[in-house]
Amino acid sequence: MGITRNMKNRMVAAITAAVIALGQPAALVFAKTDEYIGPNVDKMRSLLSEREFKVYAEAPAEQSVYYGAKFEPRSGVYIGTPGNCKFSGIDNAINTEYDWLTLSDEISNENCPREETAEILSDHTELVGVNWNFASQRYVDLRNYSNYIYNYIDRLAARGKDVLLIFGKEFNIDDNFLDEDVFINAFRFVADYAHTKQNIAMVWAPNDTGGLDTRLRDFYPGDEYIDWIGCSLYSMPYFQGNPYAPEDSNVGFIMGPYANPVMRAKVIAEFMEDYNIKKPVFITEGGVGYESPDGEDFTEWAMQQLRRYYGEIVRRYPQFKCIVSFNNYYPGGDYYRYDMGNNPMLLETMQILTSDPIYIKNYTQPSSVSYCEVYDGIEFEGEIKLSAYAYEPKAEWLTVRYIIDDNEVESSMYPPYNLNLTADTIPYGEHNLRVEMYLGDDLLRSRSYDFLFKEGQPKPAEPAPTETPIDNAYVIYSDTADNGTCGFADMEGKPNEMRNAVGALSQKGIISGTGDNNFSPDSSISRAELASVVLRMTNKLDLTAESTFADVTKNDWFYAAAASSQKEGIISGYPDNTFHAAEPITKNQIASVMARVIIGYNITLPNVPVNAQFTDEIAGWAEAVVNYVTAWNLIPPRSDGSFAGESPVKRGDAAVMLYRLYEVIKDYVR
Repeated sequence: MGITRNMKNRMVAAITAAVIALGQPAALVFAKTDEYIGPNVDKMRSLLSEREFKVYAEAPAEQSVYYGAKFEPRSGVYIGTPGNCKFSGIDNAINTEYDWLTLSDEISNENCPREETAEILSDHTELVGVNWNFASQRYVDLRNYSNYIYNYIDRLAARGKDVLLIFGKEFNIDDNFLDEDVFINAFRFVADYAHTKQNIAMVWAPNDTGGLDTRLRDFYPGDEYIDWIGCSLYSMPYFQGNPYAPEDSNVGFIMGPYANPVMRAKVIAEFMEDYNIKKPVFITEGGVGYESPDGEDFTEWAMQQLRRYYGEIVRRYPQFKCIVSFNNYYPGGDYYRYDMGNNPMLLETMQILTSDPIYIKNYTQPSSVSYCEVYDGIEFEGEIKLSAYAYEPKAEWLTVRYIIDDNEVESSMYPPYNLNLTADTIPYGEHNLRVEMYLGDDLLRSRSYDFLFKEGQPKPAEPAPTETPIDNAYVIYSDTADNGTCGFADMEGKPNEMRNAVGALSQKGIISGTGDNNFSPDSSISRAELASVVLRMTNKLDLTAESTFADVTKNDWFYAAAASSQKEGIISGYPDNTFHAAEPITKNQIASVMARVIIGYNITLPNVPVNAQFTDEIAGWAEAVVNYVTAWNLIPPRSDGSFAGESPVKRGDAAVMLYRLYEVIKDYVR
């Protein structure tokens, strides 16, 4: 909905904030009245004050919550974006579109003839969400526009696709409707005809928290008119971009220290529970704000919010069956940016989170798993897969610790706090599991379960990247003179840029050789080695940092590098919380690391990035970071025009790339 929606949001939020701050009553206007604001804020305050802690196990699909609604997946969660702004490397199970129903004489029955287009039955291979936005502050009789409305619905049904029709979205904000009956009558009118079509399901979609001067129940048209419940769901750092916003404003709109997407989902979930509404839920648009219009960066904050958004909502509220990210940006149109796909760190976080098997990226292939709450006496077969949901008011960082038979086996600060174990870690048989929730060193809550671990056939591990050697003869190094600083014996005959890079970085203590006065430039650089070099270069190697990677121990030479990398977000772990220290780093991965480093220093790119042109295909998830580092000229090109993103990076080439990176960041390192 873009600028119009957000400009209106500002106006209604400003009015509401003023009412909250001043405590002055406004005149009663139909559904909207300031008399609701106080009770609504009090309800939100109660909602946000409740500590919550739940533990989940991966379970078969048939254990999923399921209502049998039209186009509802038996298990799993559809994910998507507007069709024109997809996330690189993440397929959409649903594309969404935006349209407006604007009443005028031109579309009245007198001027718009009935067309009666026949429905083309769907083969159920494609799902689309159609936002048909409509607002009216006066009484309207849609029967006077029935020809246009029926024609529109006919055309949707004739597309031969499954359609989730979101009509009159965010009706409870922006003064979209001053009279609840106007909205209800309009929704029912559209739903009555849409329900004559096999291809169309109706979605009733308020804004999650935006109507403090209204009550959702007043706008509810009735179960028989609705197939799905929808909501908009955004998470933002500060109310109206103001870090000094009043407490009641932050409480009422779940922002500031209370910002948490799971709490916003709770608003809708509790409304449904209060009125016994049994429908799947569709986040019709949402996201996490990560940058203010004046350039203030909230990427680190946004990463943790994203982990909650895609890691915790689907566990805590399994009725949420579809999530669409807005992933769009209108300069000057909102308090924050939501085009998360254009931020390499957030994009990679999204890619990791949506690799969770609960997420459906192909409409025809529902998820094979669900998540159930752990209970005393639960049985695991072959492997143990646990996760958690943890909430403490105003707490951004919580730690979840897993303790089996009094031995801690995992500790994580990253939702959904995953734990994966096999018989290599604990033996089959009866065990006790204790899961603890901490804020800093303070134990907030603990849960204990007895469980049985039975022998079974675990799923095969994901294969490591295939090594495709890079021939250095194809790499085009910059034309530089040898400065004579490289003393490694095996660097003789190597390109001057490589010799200079290795010499300069080794003199600065950033990079080291491999013994016997050798550098081993033609050997692959491992993930642990790269982490060590980058952390030394950025002066962020923290010898006191703690690692929670499952495959990293304090006896490993790279422990501090892995822990610091985890702390600083330099090299992310895999979805199963492993680091894979010895695995060769690929060109795609080193591009991601270098992009993260530059973004972390908030350095402005001198030239506008353009889509880099290569003769081979770039992995979807890596497109953004490859374009970014190419714009910075951090990776030497190849004479054949390819990028070879999945190839392992050799130590000599890594030195060239990292020295180019050093030249960009050296004035910012402290």
